Amino acid sequence: MRNVSVVVPNWNGQELLAEFLPSIIAAANQYRDQYGAEVEIIVVDDGSSDNSVEWLRENYADGGIQVISQKQNRGLIHTANNGVSNAHHSIVFLLNNDVGVEPDAIAPLVRHFDDENVFAVSPRAYRVGGSFLDGGGKIGYFKRGFWHVYRNYDILPTRLPNKREPFDSFFACSGYAAYDVAKFRALGGFSALLEPMYWDDVEICYRAWKRGWKVHYEPASIVHHKSGATMGKKHLRGVMNVVSERNRLLMNWVNLHDKVWLASHAVWVALKLLSAVASLNGTFLKAFWQAVVRLPGVKRARKLEREASATSDREIAELFMGLTARPWIAVLRNIKEYPRYLELRRRLEDEAPLH
Repeated sequence: MRNVSVVVPNWNGQELLAEFLPSIIAAANQYRDQYGAEVEIIVVDDGSSDNSVEWLRENYADGGIQVISQKQNRGLIHTANNGVSNAHHSIVFLLNNDVGVEPDAIAPLVRHFDDENVFAVSPRAYRVGGSFLDGGGKIGYFKRGFWHVYRNYDILPTRLPNKREPFDSFFACSGYAAYDVAKFRALGGFSALLEPMYWDDVEICYRAWKRGWKVHYEPASIVHHKSGATMGKKHLRGVMNVVSERNRLLMNWVNLHDKVWLASHAVWVALKLLSAVASLNGTFLKAFWQAVVRLPGVKRARKLEREASATSDREIAELFMGLTARPWIAVLRNIKEYPRYLELRRRLEDEAPLH
C-alpha cells in the first residue's frame, strides 16, 4: 500500500483538534501497522488567535505531527494548498479539523489510486453522534444555466451486481477527501480565484473530470463530520453566503465551455440579476459584482482550461445521468428523503443477504 500524508487545516480549532485529532492518529497508526506504509500528519494553522499552535506543540511534540503556522489568516483554500505543497507522499488525505475518522478509513481510499486515472476519492461521511448522511457520492446535472452539484447518493448493497465498477462522484468534498498529489499540483491546487473558500472542491474536481481523470466515492471508508462547527457567527454566515454565490458563478465562468450551455447561463444570470434588483436581494448583487471584478483572472483560467480539456461538459453530464439510473443507487435530493432511504435499505437487507 502507498504512503499517505494527512493534512488538517485549522483556524481557532483547539477544541476541535482535541476532539478529533486522536481518531486521525489512531487511523494512521492502524494503516502503518497493517500495511507497513508511512503516514505523516500535517496540521496547517491559519493564523489562529486561540491557543491551537501552542496546544499542538505541548501535546504532540513527540507525536510525529508536523505543525505549519501561518502568521496571517489566509483562508481555507490557501491553507489547504499550503498543506498539500508540504506533503511528502503521493496521496493526501485532506480533513477539516471538525472531522473524525474510523480506524480503518484510510486503506479503502488508497486502493482506488491503483487506477492511474483517479484524481480524488471521497469517503462516506456521517454527522457526528448519529447515522445521518453528511456526504455520500455526488450527482451533478446542468439545469437553468448552472451546474447543480450538491445532490447526494448512497448505495443499496443488496442490489449491487457481483462485479461492479467503482462509484463515480461529481466531486469529493474537500472537508474529507483523498487526492493524488501529482495531479493536484498539476491542476495548480484549489483555485485562488475562489479564496477564501467554497466551491473550491467542486471546481478542482470538475477540472479533473474534463482532463479525463476520475473522482470516486468509497462507502467502505467512514468519517464523521461535526457539521457547522467552523461556520462562525451569523454575520459571518451572511458574508460567506455572498462568497458561495460568487464562487458558483466563477466555477461556471471558468469551466463551462459548451456554447449552448454558456448562452443559457448568460440568460439565467441576467434573469437572476433582474430578480435581485426587483427584490432587493443584496446577496446575489454583491456576489455578481465580486465575480465581475475577478474577470481578468477568469479569462486566464478559462483559456488554460479550454486548452487542457479532453472531455466535454455534456459527456460529464451524461455520465451522471446514467449513474442515477442504476438500480443500486439511492439519490437523496433533500434531507426529507433520508428517512425513506434508510427504510428502503432496511427492507432490502431483510429480504436478501448482502453480496
